[in-house]
Amino acid sequence: MLSKIYNNYKHPLLTNPLYLYFSNFSDSILLLLLLPFVARIFGPTMLGEIGLSQSIGLIFLIILEYGFAVSAAKSIASNNDVYKDNFLVGQIFSFKLYLLPIIIFLAYLISILHPIFINKPYLLIISTIDAIFQSFIPSWYFKGKQRFKYLAITKIIFRLIAFCMIFLFVKSSSDSWLYLSFLASSSFLIAITQIFFMIKEVGLFKLYKWEKTKPMLESSTYNFFIILLPTIFNNIGILLLSFLANPIHMGYYYGISKIHRAFNTLYTPIFESFFPYIVKIYNKDKKIAYDKMKIYNLIIFSIGFVFFIIIWFLSENIIYLLLGNKFISAENYLKAFGFLLPLTVISYIWGNQWMVILGKEKKFSQISLLSNAIGIIALFFLMPKFLIYAIPISISISEILKIIMIVRSLKYDK
Repeated sequence: MLSKIYNNYKHPLLTNPLYLYFSNFSDSILLLLLLPFVARIFGPTMLGEIGLSQSIGLIFLIILEYGFAVSAAKSIASNNDVYKDNFLVGQIFSFKLYLLPIIIFLAYLISILHPIFINKPYLLIISTIDAIFQSFIPSWYFKGKQRFKYLAITKIIFRLIAFCMIFLFVKSSSDSWLYLSFLASSSFLIAITQIFFMIKEVGLFKLYKWEKTKPMLESSTYNFFIILLPTIFNNIGILLLSFLANPIHMGYYYGISKIHRAFNTLYTPIFESFFPYIVKIYNKDKKIAYDKMKIYNLIIFSIGFVFFIIIWFLSENIIYLLLGNKFISAENYLKAFGFLLPLTVISYIWGNQWMVILGKEKKFSQISLLSNAIGIIALFFLMPKFLIYAIPISISISEILKIIMIVRSLKYDK
C-alpha cells in the first residue's frame, strides 16, 4: 500500500511541475529576495548601471538561444534515438559557437560607444560572459526528455551558493563586479554540470560546419522572433533612459520593474490551476467553458485591481521595504506601473490561455509580435518627453491594442 502511494507521488505529472517550479524559483524568487539587500548596498545609480548591463546581457542571451528552448525541446521529445539526439545537440552547440563572435563584437561596440561602459567596461563584460554561460545551459534537452530534476537541483544548488557568497562578500557599491561575477560563476557551474549529465546520456558530440546547422536554424527562426521582440520591449527602456536621463532614473526603473514583476508572479498559481480546469470543461462543453472564462477573467481582473489599489496607497511603504529610503522618490513611478496589473492579465487570459485552448497559438503569436512592435515604436517617441513614465504608457498602448486584436480574432462557439 505504502509503495503504491509512493509510486503515485513519483508520477511525472506530479513531480515535473514541482521540479519546474523550483527551477524557476532559483531564477526569479531568489533574485527578488536578494533585491532589498543589493538595492541598499548599491543605491539607485549603481543599481541602474548593473540593471542596464544585465538587460543588454539578456538580449544577447536571447540571440544566442535563438528559439531553441521551444524547437529543440520539441525535437528532443519526439526523438527516441540517441544518435539523433547526439546530432541535434552537436548542431545546436555549433550554431551557438558561430554566433559568439557576433555577440562579442556587439559587446565591444557598446563598451566603446556607451558613456557608462566607457568608464565601467567590466559591468558589460561580466554580464556578457554570464549571458554566454547561460546560453550553453542545455535546459531544452532535459525539458524535452521530461527530466526536470536535473534543471531544478543544479540551478537551486549553484544559485544558492552564489547568493550566499553575495551576502558574505558584497559590502559596498564598489563590489558591483563581485556581485556580477558570483552570478556569472553560478551560470558557468550550472552549464558545466548539466552538459556533463547530458553527455552521459547522448555521448560526446561533434561540432559541425555552418551548413549542418541550417535545418535547426530554419525550424527555430519563428520562435526566435516571438521571444526576441518582447525581450527587446521589456529591456530597451533602461537603455533609452541611459542616454536621456540621469543614471539615478535607471536605478529607479530597475527597482520598480522588479517590484512590478513580483506582483505579476502572484498570479502564476491561479493561472496554472485554472488553465487545465478550463481545458477539461472546454473538451466537454465549449459554451460552459466560455462562460467560465468570463467569470475567471472577472476574478483575476478584480485581483489585479486590488493589487493596483494596494500599490497606489502603500507605494511608499512598499518601496521602503523592498528598495530602501534612497528610492522613495520613485513612488509615483511605482503607481504608474501598478496601473498595468489589471490590464496585462486580460490579454494573458484571453490570449495566452483562451486562444491556446482554441488552437489559435500562431494567430496569437502574430498579434503579440505586432502589439510589441507598436509598443517599441511608441516607446521611442514617448521616452524623450516622459522618461520613465513612457515605459508604462507604451506597455499600456501595446496591451490595449493586443486586447482589441484578440477580441476581434476570437470566434466563440456559443
